[in-house]
Amino acid sequence: MNLDPVEAEKEPNRYVLVLIDEVPVVFELMIPTIEFERFLLSSREVKRYVERRIRELERKYIPSLEEESFGIREILSNNTVLQIFIEEIVPKRLGIEKKSVTLKEKVKAFFNNIRRTNILLDQQIDVKDKFSNIIKEIDKINRFRQEYIIAKTEIENRRGTGFLASIFNELKLHSILFVRQNFYKLDLIKSKNGLRVFMPRSKLAPYKEFFSKWYAPLLNNYVNALAIKYVWETRENFIHRMLKNVPDELIRLVIGASKTSNWFIEIADIGLERRGDMHYLYQWTGEFALIEILNENNKGKLYLFPSFKVAVPFKISGKKLQIYPAVVLDPPTLHPFLPASSGRELSICFGRTAQAYSNVARRGTVVALLTALEMAVEMIKGGYGHGAGPYRTLEECGVKKVDYNYLVKRKIPVTNLSDKDARELLRKKWGAKI
Repeated sequence: MNLDPVEAEKEPNRYVLVLIDEVPVVFELMIPTIEFERFLLSSREVKRYVERRIRELERKYIPSLEEESFGIREILSNNTVLQIFIEEIVPKRLGIEKKSVTLKEKVKAFFNNIRRTNILLDQQIDVKDKFSNIIKEIDKINRFRQEYIIAKTEIENRRGTGFLASIFNELKLHSILFVRQNFYKLDLIKSKNGLRVFMPRSKLAPYKEFFSKWYAPLLNNYVNALAIKYVWETRENFIHRMLKNVPDELIRLVIGASKTSNWFIEIADIGLERRGDMHYLYQWTGEFALIEILNENNKGKLYLFPSFKVAVPFKISGKKLQIYPAVVLDPPTLHPFLPASSGRELSICFGRTAQAYSNVARRGTVVALLTALEMAVEMIKGGYGHGAGPYRTLEECGVKKVDYNYLVKRKIPVTNLSDKDARELLRKKWGAKI
């Protein structure tokens, strides 16, 4: 720098004199001061290293999940059928299938609308024993918290200084000169009025070599600590929010379902049941009445049927649903479209609409599953009419005969009125205003 050596002597703690080609040149003293270490720490190389470590730490410790669904998809992936039911079927049934509805909101709606279930939501279940992947994420974050505490201590102890002194000891140097992106070894040759005079002995290394060969290795733990401190302190609130959102209730539901091969759960008017290796999407019909129009001897009579559990069996094969012929589970009575059997699962006779059902089932989608269920419910409630091929008449089902006023008083619908003759008969015989 352009400063007279005589002037430099006035501040010996600030300046040093370096003989370059026997010409004294004044340099501001920076070695091994905190300022120079900070200069090195602010270099592009250090910044790049810190940034790289930050990215590595975030990939390692911060779950790559959206905040709203932290853990939910991982939990549901343990039971694909429940996942489809909660994510797709229930939202469609509740009318909340819009894209703007988050997975967390869907799960909340699911639990808010459970009518009944036989899945035990055991509060004593040890979650850690069942969902190791989620717990691993949480444990990683806890380990990260410990690393942060250690890193913070390292930074407070070192404060970014002391590394040059270590290099000097290793290389047996008294001082170095940094000028024009190069480092030079300096020998102290004398001291004049407190002002130290140095002689450059040899070129130590260009800046990049000095950094990579000596400085960076010493910095490794410190820079790693800087990165850990940065990631934890900038993402701490995010981490706490995610941990708070781990849905214990959902975990217990999935665990409960995994403990048995026979369970059911009902949401609003729809249900999901497992029997062995088969799952059933089902709907209760509620009480309904059918008017006889096919048997001349009993034409116009009304027959009251109890609620039927109409179901569509399905399995999951890869990403596609295997949809099977619709059934009635645990039929309470005979029905025109059910075979005479005492079985717990009776296939529904679709007659002339059987091909339409098969076409829908082959699509193998959630929408196809819901459509198949609608077709099955309609067959049980409204399929009895002209053109149908029932196993038996309504009289032969052995159900209760009622009058129309009985149905009106109890708000029980007559459901096979898609046949115009049935509507006309109900008007003429019973005075129905339809």
